[in-house]
Amino acid sequence: MTNPEPPTNHTPLTWNDVRNLLNSKLVSTGVPGMIVGVAITRAIDGAWGQAIQALGVAAGAWVLIKVGVRLAPKVERVVDHVDRTFDNRVELTLSTVTGFHRQYLEALKTHCHSINIEGYKGRLPRLVLEKVYVPLRVSVDDPDRSPLQNRSLKIWDKLPKVEQPDGYFSERLIAIIASPGYGKTTLLRFLTLSFSNTTYIEHGAKDLIPVLLLFRSFHSAIQSKKEPSLPTLIVSQVKELPRCDELRTSEPWFKGQLSRGKCLVMFDGLDEVPEERRDLVSQWANWQMQNYQTQFIITSRPHGYDNSLFSGVQRFDVLDLNSDQQRLFIEQWYSCITWEREWKSHYEESQQDPNSSKRLSQEQAAAESEHLAQLAADDLKRQLFSDRSLTDLAKNPLLITIIAATHEAGEQLPKQRIHLYREIFKVLLEYRPNRRDTRLTITNADDNQKVLQGLALSLTEAKKTRFSAEEGADWIRDRLTTVHPAATLTPKGFLDEIQKISGLLAGGEGNLYEFTHKTFQEYLAALELSSITDGFSRVISQLESEDWKEVIYFFAMQKDPNPFIEAALKSPNVSHLALAWRLVKDNPRVREDLKDKTLDALREHNFIFSSMQLYQRFRNLVQINDKAGVSEFITWGEYKLLQQDQLDGQFHSQSAIYSTYHLPSGNPIEDISWEDARWFCAWLSTQASLASEDEVYDYRLPTPEEWQQVQQHIASSEHSRSLTSWTTDPALGGNALCVVRERIPDCYRNLVNYLANGAWKEADQETERQMLKAVGSDAEKRGCLDLEEIREFPCDDLRIIDRLWVKFSGGRFGFSVQKQIWVEVGGKLDYSKDLEAAVKAYGKMSDRNGWQQSGSFISPSDVIFDITAPLGHLPSFGMLGLVFEGAIRLGVVGGGIFLSRIQTCKL
Repeated sequence: MTNPEPPTNHTPLTWNDVRNLLNSKLVSTGVPGMIVGVAITRAIDGAWGQAIQALGVAAGAWVLIKVGVRLAPKVERVVDHVDRTFDNRVELTLSTVTGFHRQYLEALKTHCHSINIEGYKGRLPRLVLEKVYVPLRVSVDDPDRSPLQNRSLKIWDKLPKVEQPDGYFSERLIAIIASPGYGKTTLLRFLTLSFSNTTYIEHGAKDLIPVLLLFRSFHSAIQSKKEPSLPTLIVSQVKELPRCDELRTSEPWFKGQLSRGKCLVMFDGLDEVPEERRDLVSQWANWQMQNYQTQFIITSRPHGYDNSLFSGVQRFDVLDLNSDQQRLFIEQWYSCITWEREWKSHYEESQQDPNSSKRLSQEQAAAESEHLAQLAADDLKRQLFSDRSLTDLAKNPLLITIIAATHEAGEQLPKQRIHLYREIFKVLLEYRPNRRDTRLTITNADDNQKVLQGLALSLTEAKKTRFSAEEGADWIRDRLTTVHPAATLTPKGFLDEIQKISGLLAGGEGNLYEFTHKTFQEYLAALELSSITDGFSRVISQLESEDWKEVIYFFAMQKDPNPFIEAALKSPNVSHLALAWRLVKDNPRVREDLKDKTLDALREHNFIFSSMQLYQRFRNLVQINDKAGVSEFITWGEYKLLQQDQLDGQFHSQSAIYSTYHLPSGNPIEDISWEDARWFCAWLSTQASLASEDEVYDYRLPTPEEWQQVQQHIASSEHSRSLTSWTTDPALGGNALCVVRERIPDCYRNLVNYLANGAWKEADQETERQMLKAVGSDAEKRGCLDLEEIREFPCDDLRIIDRLWVKFSGGRFGFSVQKQIWVEVGGKLDYSKDLEAAVKAYGKMSDRNGWQQSGSFISPSDVIFDITAPLGHLPSFGMLGLVFEGAIRLGVVGGGIFLSRIQTCKL
């Protein structure tokens, strides 16, 4: 039997060991002494030459030992430097040889290729990000520019361009600031994808290496404003990405790219860092941004970003989605959903059919998919743009996503944010899972939600957004046992189901869990607090915490908003007043006295003064009759709100842009044009807070008679005696603006909202519905008007429809506009039997307003639903609608009679 070898210790020799050895007596005296002894022995033996050589070696050894003691530290540093340089060069070489850059970009493409709809998983497909993404617009916060110059930009406008020299940055350090749900994270994922798959080239951007870092994932690793270094952090975070764990990541490689300005580093979610660590993390981020001359973007909710902790960072605020973006999103959403969930599988199945004649071509499948998608999208757009409260909700990217998903699930669309969240949790926790093969063990949405509420509150009070499976199990165990006593569902199993089936949780499988959007956590925490006895006291105690603002809002909207408004009014903190105003606008249960007190407090702090002033102005109208009242003179501050919305693309007006930022906001408007005064009236219909939900109003200029009636009362102050409001008759002149708010029949609610949103197609269809409805049920059944119905069409309805079209189009569209073109081309208003002359005039008119192209009348699908359409192109119902119904000659007869009716009704 062989004895085992004794264990060996291979502890490496350090330079400190070398110094100690050289200093030891054994070496410093013993080694030269031993050589001297050899020299003496050689001398005794008569070998004088060898003796002299030995003495020389002894002296040399002694010198080397003494010098070596002193040189050892320097030699150590040189060797260490050479060693590090060698290791870095090896890492760089290996990174190049293994194709790390290419593999890294491929991993990012996979990671960001598709997007989970917030909270939706299960059988809802992951949508291709590039196909559903709608570019966000941002405004710049620059004190050196006019507020009206700080308007709509896209992020590509501020990233380095390919034609710019290396080292040039338009805005090297960028902060993207937005409220919850405004798509900050999705924007960074989209940029990451764009720079990974070269689509950045389409935007003229310079080639950059994307680096996406989530604050919530790494903030605990930050020890000081310099540690860890950015390359070290990047390497540790890259290893956490799917398909990157086995890549040869290299700190020197990333450091070199950062130093040469080749990276786009994106820090996401500063507000998700716990409040007590946020200053340190901000200082760390600022130091890294100053240390590396490359492109940086940082995102945060407003309360999480302290500008004083950052140097040279340009702030951009995300703007609301406008109606064009909303339309684009809805169309792209349904295009992707319909293909991915239905027609993609139909197409693939058809390819397996042995009978080649039954196989669908990809073009056929795509065409049918797009047709069905367009039908669904049109239905959602009709619902969305017919209701101001829904339209306002949909200005938030998260909420329009939820609205679309709710519509796609076949559910009715709620009209308040709180109701929308309530509905979406029903869909996610009950309706959708119960329709599919994979169901939640707890089939009732309320019971599932109760467990999640306790989890959300525990997270919120712990100031966390992420949690381990063990933590989550501890937080939900008691509640889960209460709602589901059976031992078949463990806490870990519940979390796993919520993550995999409903999609309300992300993470799991070895990673930390988190709600798919922080707003879901805040909503559920508020629900939990509203269900417990001390909920109010616990919420009110957090009024000073910015991290609790959304929880407080959701709680107040479910319970009683008045105590929170009262508490906010007692606080000197202006952000509390902002919360109070938000509750005033969004909750009809607010007491009238608190509305007034909130307005007074905001005015005292000069906080968003103009919108407050506008709100109050239409609460104090001078009544003309039981249906209408007129405002006092509109101020420059209020008019600037229209200009800002126009520049932001929030409203389709084409009014002149006045440089008003140097004028006192409280002064009445002077010397604007009649057209711009009318645009302001149209814009007012987009302001949902000005009217109650159960009334439909038209905002317009006063008639000359109405102005005479109220002039003395309105122009009573000395400052306003020289002012005269524009009226409906521009020939009378004017230099100021008062607005009449008139209640109109409820049946015109949808038409007003469609026109206010620039939803011209929906408005055209709604016009047809209302005109048929105004005549009676027979016309509605037929779907068209007969000649007698045209001849006797109700004047009041004709006036309202025409007035709305003319006002919201800036005078481009409307029946009266069409009548004017008819007259100009020689048409007769007193319709006669000269049919040939009428046909000739009709052709000329159709050439002018775009109803006819190259001598042929357009089809309904060719109608141009855009503000840039030819003058008089819309509404298409009326003369063009009559042509669609039958022969051209019958259309001309009906059109002639219709124009005669327009004249009779004095449009």
